[in-house]
Amino acid sequence: MAKHTYLDPRQMGADNLTDAARLFLLGVRIVRAENRGKSTARLEKKADRIQDEAFARWDAKYGAPEED
Repeated sequence: MAKHTYLDPRQMGADNLTDAARLFLLGVRIVRAENRGKSTARLEKKADRIQDEAFARWDAKYGAPEED
């Protein structure tokens, strides 16, 4: 059984408070860009990269999740 905290990246998207704040602010910027009719691809790619790095750190520390 894997250890789960409130910063489990599979649930929260980030494994530390800095990345959680960065993802929150990127989400705000994405919504604002969408409302102005601007492209969000660059911001979404950046958010995906932050999440992928968080998943990799989490898996290295606690192991990959088991498939049910």
